[in-house]
Amino acid sequence: MARSRLTIGIRGVVLMTLVALASASAAYGLIAGDPVVPPTKQQTGKQLYRKYCGQCHALTAALAAGFGSGNGLGTNGGPSFDHLRVPFNLSVLAVTQPFIGHEVIVHKMKWAQIREVALFVQAATKKHSVVAQNIDG
Repeated sequence: MARSRLTIGIRGVVLMTLVALASASAAYGLIAGDPVVPPTKQQTGKQLYRKYCGQCHALTAALAAGFGSGNGLGTNGGPSFDHLRVPFNLSVLAVTQPFIGHEVIVHKMKWAQIREVALFVQAATKKHSVVAQNIDG
């Protein structure tokens, strides 16, 4: 009986340690500005990027050419993100500020979709050396 309680106690300690390590890893990622994005969320973000952003903004990670579109999402090509690091907050601001086609996009996307695209773009561009900037205003 004492041995089975000991085994249960050890299992509990091991489980709690694993949970603590996983939580610490995720927390470090958030503090370091490198959110942990599950693969399914990345795939969803990639698909949404291709649908709403990829016609105007090139990004190889999303297989997006980015040269403008005739489907009401913007007729002019936007900057390529293949060499720019695009932080999460800048993605959100760029989509929600009314300028050059984005005033259409913000009404076509839900907030959850904007968030997923911003997370995807941040993850896809995190190793690029030049940080993108909002020069509008």
